[in-house]
Amino acid sequence: MKGVIVAAGEGNRIKRVTYGAFPKELLPIGNVPTIRFPIEALRFAGAKDISIVISANTKHGIIDGLQSGQKFGVNLSYVVQEKSENELTGLGRAIYAARRWINGGKDFLVACGDTILCDFTSKIPFDCLQSLVNVHVSNKAMATVLLYPIKLDVTRFGVAKFSRLISESDVWYGMLESLVEKPSLDVANEYKTNGYSYVMAGYYAFKPKIFDFIEKTKPGVKHEVQITDSIQLALENGEKIYGVVHGKTRNGKLMPCEYWDVGIPESYKEANLQLLSKNLEDILDISIER
Repeated sequence: MKGVIVAAGEGNRIKRVTYGAFPKELLPIGNVPTIRFPIEALRFAGAKDISIVISANTKHGIIDGLQSGQKFGVNLSYVVQEKSENELTGLGRAIYAARRWINGGKDFLVACGDTILCDFTSKIPFDCLQSLVNVHVSNKAMATVLLYPIKLDVTRFGVAKFSRLISESDVWYGMLESLVEKPSLDVANEYKTNGYSYVMAGYYAFKPKIFDFIEKTKPGVKHEVQITDSIQLALENGEKIYGVVHGKTRNGKLMPCEYWDVGIPESYKEANLQLLSKNLEDILDISIER
C-alpha cells in the first residue's frame, strides 16, 4: 500500500504554542518532530512510498526538514492542497488532494501528521497499524478506521458506533453501524460499547472509491468536508466499513494504548510528559536499522 500523511491544516487550536510561525507537525516531542511518528507507523505497516499533503503558504518547513525521506527509510513526495477564498477544506478534501498520486485501484493508508500512536508494551512501540491493515484486507472493506477508546467527553471528536465489537488474538475490531462528527452528549452515550466511546484516531485504510464519496459529501461549517461524513455516506450506500481499536487485552478487558492528538495543546503537553522519559531517538534509529 501507499501512504498519505495529511499536514495541510492551519493548526488554529495549537497557535498559542506555535504562534502560527511554523507547522504543528514539526512540534518536537521528546526531541523528535511530531510528523516522524506517523511516518514510522506507515513504514511499519508496509507503506514506504508516502505523499505528504501540505499547504502552499505554511508548510515549506516540512519539505526542508524531511526532504526525500531517505534518512527515515521511506520515499517521500509532496502534494500541495490549493486553497482559495471559496475552496473546500477539511480532512476529506486534504485526502482528496492526493487522488492523482494514488493513481490506481490499490488500497492506501492515511495518517494525520499531528497524531501519535504508541504501544510501549510491545518490543516495537510504533508498529501500531498492522491490525488495521489485516482487518481491512481480510474483510475487503471499503474503509477501515483506527479508533481510540475513551471515557471522557467526546463531543468535539468524530465518533463511531460498532454493530458488533469482536476480540480476536488481542485485536478488538468490528463492522461499523454509523459515524458522526462532533455528536451531542445523548448521541455519544448511545454510541458507547463496553463503557467506552470510540473516537477517530486519525489513521485509515481506504479503497480509492473513497474519493467518490468525498466528492459527494456536503461541506459543513467553514466549508469543511469531514472525512467522517464521507465514510458515513459510504456506509449509507452499502459499503463495508470496519473499525479497529487502538488497544490491548489486559485481564480480559480492553485497555487503550497510547495516543495523542498534538493539535490540541493539552494533548501536546501530555505527549511530552510521557515521551520525554523515553529514548525516542535511539528507538527510532534502531527501528530503521531493522
